[in-house]
Amino acid sequence: MQIGSAIPSSLRRAQALRIIAILAVFFVLASVSRYHGSFDFSIDEDGQVQSVPHEGAEHDIYYTHHIATFDPKDIKPWTKGDTAALRTPEGQRVVQYLTESPFQPPSAENENKNWILKDNHFLTLTKRLRVFRALWHAMKAYYDQLSQEGQQDQFYNAPPSEIAPAIEFLQKLEQATFPWVLSRHKTTFDLFQTYKDGGRGIVMCVGNYHAKFARTAIKVLREVVNSTLPVEIYYTGHYDLTPENRAWFEKYENVRTIDITTVIDNELIRLGGWAIKPFALLISKFSEVILMDSDAYFLEPPEVLFEDGGYKEVGTVFFYDRTLFPGAGGDKKVWMESFLPSMSNHPSKTRWFNRQGDHEMESGVVVLDKTRHFLGLLAICKINDLHERDQVTYRKTWGDKESFWIALEMIQERYSFIRYRGGVIGNVGDAIPYKKVLPQEEIDRYLQGESLTVTNPIDPQTNQQTRRDGVNMDRVCGNQLHFNYRGQPLWWNSGVVRDKFTSKSPYLKYTAYMKDEDGAWDFGDSCIVQKNPGAIMEVEWSQRQIAFKVIQADREVALEYNQPDFKEILEIPKLIKSEGAKGGNGNSEAV
Repeated sequence: MQIGSAIPSSLRRAQALRIIAILAVFFVLASVSRYHGSFDFSIDEDGQVQSVPHEGAEHDIYYTHHIATFDPKDIKPWTKGDTAALRTPEGQRVVQYLTESPFQPPSAENENKNWILKDNHFLTLTKRLRVFRALWHAMKAYYDQLSQEGQQDQFYNAPPSEIAPAIEFLQKLEQATFPWVLSRHKTTFDLFQTYKDGGRGIVMCVGNYHAKFARTAIKVLREVVNSTLPVEIYYTGHYDLTPENRAWFEKYENVRTIDITTVIDNELIRLGGWAIKPFALLISKFSEVILMDSDAYFLEPPEVLFEDGGYKEVGTVFFYDRTLFPGAGGDKKVWMESFLPSMSNHPSKTRWFNRQGDHEMESGVVVLDKTRHFLGLLAICKINDLHERDQVTYRKTWGDKESFWIALEMIQERYSFIRYRGGVIGNVGDAIPYKKVLPQEEIDRYLQGESLTVTNPIDPQTNQQTRRDGVNMDRVCGNQLHFNYRGQPLWWNSGVVRDKFTSKSPYLKYTAYMKDEDGAWDFGDSCIVQKNPGAIMEVEWSQRQIAFKVIQADREVALEYNQPDFKEILEIPKLIKSEGAKGGNGNSEAV
């Protein structure tokens, strides 16, 4: 007797309903609520509220970092019931929905535009990524078994019948989502295997224009802060980075230059600009990576980031950007809610989500454990893929920056930010003294390294010297600064001159800094104006010495080029040890 004929029709209907319920679980992969509530709350020193898991309430990590944590109810594992559901007509409709073309069908209006993404593409993509994550983890044991037997190439060939529908579904998801992986590997598992014993390293993306910054960065890593981490430098094609530049980088031990188009199918992605960064992370041999921009400079060896508490907790270190352009860029909360059925505790308290700023993350330095965030990295790359970045990601965000944490939200992987927002390091004083405010004779003296004469007395009401020869003393102006988990200066970006976009801009004087939380940004002049007296901090003498060596390294690079039109050869300011450098004693002439 056939089993089906022995089952009453009412029972068969009940079984069908259960299968539909199972499909709904793995299809939505989210709870009704967008924001989880099964957590205690803490208030950071900067006043931000963040949720803390019960078992971690006393850990310092939840006060030094913002940890994105998902409600366990929102993380749906793949089950045998999900595999069984794939054999039903309803299950096959779900498979078709999640793997069909993301592009709108041609019409009279867009007959010549065959690559227009559907309006709900990011919602579908989120569901696809979450199903893929659950399925990938469920099938990994089968891949590992084959790998131990040396038969991993047979992963998609004749799997056991009990998991065959799931294996077929996984293959379709990979083909629909990550074709640029499958052009070099048979499965995403094969790519993941390449990270085994990859160790730690630094990844940079450099073209000919940025080589003048990157040469200084490499020189600083090796000769100033004495980093021993191996470095991979990626470029896009022969003309992107000249043989001369490549040879210069590779003269340093453990520095390699790699044409990314030789290790990934660039016809599919058409890499350029910001988009190269996440793909360089993906194909790098390292398993634990620090991604660095070419104009990022550290005040200590970047290796310390691998010891960061947030990194140890969740496998990432992200840095906040400056608080700029509140209300700009549309309603990001509405946009995120349109494609995230559920979120971690993090987005709802960001400046970006609450229209308090149009920039949230700074991607000048990103630290990622690829063994813990392989699937998250695939998601990051996906929203930096050709059509996704051109039609959605880079229209809603400033380049690649927000793609790192948004993609981890889409695929539901925890991440951490060091809680301090991007600050400023440089000099106390007005915006760009060589560019405005001062009379020409004062500008000439300033460029020659002479001190500016203090003519303004102390303001009796504020007990501050507010102006000095037309220079405002209520602000710090310079380059963007980022802090370690203790709130101490760690690295800065935008080069080593006062304004890298202005000809003859002098080297910056690294005497003072201020946190974003303590002032308001004057974006046009790259300054933070302090809200309350005492917010301006003095750069420690040991770090001023390092900054001085960074400037020396940059001048040596300029002399090697000997091309003033390409990289100006500038005079180095004096390095004077002086107490009160933040307030004027030695400030106008010291690094």
